[in-house]
Parts: sequence; structure tokens; C-alpha cells
Amino acid sequence: MRGAIRSALAILTLIMAAPVLAAPEEAPASQALEWAPGKDVFSVGRELTVDRKVEGTLSAAGEIVILTRDAEVEGDTWIAGRRVAVEGDLEGDLSIRAQEALINGEVKGDVTFYGLDLSLGPDADIEGSVTYYSPSTARIDKGAKVAGDINGHDFKPGEGMEPVPGPRGETRERWRQEHMSERGGPRGLSAPGYHMSAGGAVFFGLLAVAMALLAPATTLRMRDGLAAEPTLALGLGLLWLIGIPVLVVLVAITIVGLPLAFLMLLLWPLGMVFGLIAFLAAFGEFLAGRIGETGKGTFGRVVGIIIATAIVWIAISIPVLGALAWLFVVAGGIGLLYIGFRNTPV
Repeated sequence: MRGAIRSALAILTLIMAAPVLAAPEEAPASQALEWAPGKDVFSVGRELTVDRKVEGTLSAAGEIVILTRDAEVEGDTWIAGRRVAVEGDLEGDLSIRAQEALINGEVKGDVTFYGLDLSLGPDADIEGSVTYYSPSTARIDKGAKVAGDINGHDFKPGEGMEPVPGPRGETRERWRQEHMSERGGPRGLSAPGYHMSAGGAVFFGLLAVAMALLAPATTLRMRDGLAAEPTLALGLGLLWLIGIPVLVVLVAITIVGLPLAFLMLLLWPLGMVFGLIAFLAAFGEFLAGRIGETGKGTFGRVVGIIIATAIVWIAISIPVLGALAWLFVVAGGIGLLYIGFRNTPV
């Protein structure tokens, strides 16, 4: 429970600092906000670097979060970000929610990871267990040490480890080239890109198929909305993405409004997830109607969603433009959900 509360507070801090994270490229990378109640530290920044000792627990959130070799945390560590690198010494447990994470330091407790890609570098020394939830197998350098068990998605004893060949020094340099860059100082992760893994594309595509088959009437209304009211759908989605964080801040000012603020805090990311699924379902239905006889019936819907998922996957993977594609898809999908349920017969 204590970890859940700390996680929620860290996410709330991240949302309240949205203007900082949304700053343009020219904004200083070191710009960050920090809250330190007692010995615990809550920190959020666009590119956040921790290189000091924290006597309590550490909760950090941002696009890029780095714990350098000078970082020491006596309590537990909770990190949320796009890309995360940990090279310091952590006395407690380490929990990471990230797109990609590299652990190349000492962790006395257990490690838990939720995301797309987990890597353990040659200097990783973990005295506890490693549990990860990811569509891909963790990359574990042959020099890494894990005293406990390693449990992951589809992980089997004796399998799943992917040792990187080459001498220890060569391996360390390759880790730094793949995960680190000189941007912003001697240690810093390269700028993340919006992308969806192949496993993630399949997962969301299957959910879109399920939505199209279980709610065909709603999917058809969303398809019509995509064709006839794309601007309205996009506007409603952007209103959700921008308005909810603002409401959270306003509501959280009062103690009475905190429960409602946390409820909205949970609904905000769920809206993005369901928005992506809704867009794939509606776009797939739209494409199914344009591929002739093949697009008719259940089979046609599935084929349409497969094509739609492939197009969205490729669009999101395009450098720079991928961020705009992601925003269009998610925001449009959220708006299409409203359009689909707005016209539901009573």
C-alpha cells in the first residue's frame, strides 16, 4: 500500500509538472521540480539526472531518468519514464515503469520492471530477484550478477538470457553506445522516439479485433465518425488529454477533492489506451469497406484491423513525425469513443 501511494504521488507530481515536460527543445535539460518531505525525495523533470545520496526513498519521473554512479538511495526507488538508466547503488527495492530501461549498478533489493525493453549491463549486481513484465525477453549481459530468481513474460529456466558476446570492456562500451549519449553531459540517454514494438502492435490489434466483434454497432458509429467528423474527434481527444491534467491539479487543491483527483488520474492513461484501441477498430472498419468482397463480414473486419494496425505501427515508428502520428491516433481514438457512445440508442 505504501508503495502504491508513493507511486500515485509521483505520477501526480509528473502531471502537475506537465508544462515543464512539454517545454520546447530549447528548454534547459536540467529543468526539474523536486519535493522532499523528510528524507524521501519526489523528483520530476524532462531529462532528470540523480547524482547524489538520498537518505530515504526516491520517486522520479520524466522522459529520461538517469541515476549515475554517484547516486545512492538508502530506501526504495520508484521510477517512471520513457528511458531509464540506473548505475548507482540502491539499498532497497527498485521498481521501474518505462519504455526502455538499463540497469548497470548495484541493487540490494528486488527489481520489478513494467515496459518494453529491459537490459542488465555488465556491472549490474542485484542481490534480490528480477521480475519483469514485457513483450520482449530481457537482455542480460554475461557479466551481470543476479542472486535471486529472474522471472519474466514467457521466461523459462535456462532460457531467455541473451548474453552479449565480446570482452567486458567492449560490452560496456556497446551498452553505452546503444543506451547512452553525450547529450547534456558525460551521462545521458539519447532522446526517445515514439514507437510501438511488434509485440505491442499485435496486442493492441487483438484488442481492436475484440472490440469490433463484441461491439459492432459502436465500431460502425466510430467508423462513420472517423469519415464524417475527424476534426471533432481530434478536438475532443485533445480536450481530454489536456483538460484532465488541468482538472486534476484544480481538484487536488482541496483535501475533499483528492479522491476525485486520483480517480481522474487513473482514467487519464486508460483513456489513451482505449483511444488507441478505438482508433484501430474504427480505422480497420473504414479500410474493410474499401477492399471489396474481402472486407465483408467478420473476416473482412479482421483483415481491415490488421492493415490498420500495420499502418499505425509504421506511422508511429517514423522519426519525429511518429510523435504527431501517435498524438493523432490517440486523441482521435478518444474522440471516436465519445462519438460512438454518443449515438448509442437508448
